[in-house]
Amino acid sequence: MIFRECLLGELLTFQRGFDITKAEQSPGDIPIVSSSGISSFHSEAKVRGPGVVIGRKGSLGTVHFLSCDFWPHDTTLWIKDFKGNDPRFLSYFLSTLHLEIFDTGSSNPTLNRNHVHKVKVLAPKPEVQRKIAAVLTAY
Repeated sequence: MIFRECLLGELLTFQRGFDITKAEQSPGDIPIVSSSGISSFHSEAKVRGPGVVIGRKGSLGTVHFLSCDFWPHDTTLWIKDFKGNDPRFLSYFLSTLHLEIFDTGSSNPTLNRNHVHKVKVLAPKPEVQRKIAAVLTAY
């Protein structure tokens, strides 16, 4: 069987990003990734690349793939554990799930990782993921 039904949390583990203010940032080339993408740069990384970051506050479910080390802002969720799955594939896969429908915020859109981990998905095995990611990346 190439595909299996599982919970998203069986494929990956999301972690909330880290707070940092403009005043706390020092010049560098490490991207700080907010829910809408790279917002600034810093001298220190919090996470080693490659990585996948999604919008948690404001721009919910937007997906950002980073091949380098990075700092995921606290407005995001980042994949802490890929559980043997292909990072590039997961970035493409997550962009198809419309995670914004899991908004739990009242005045400000918010994505709760505990709710997202429980989403049922149909996912291919890691060897198939790599092939799919290679084809999609070529385009």
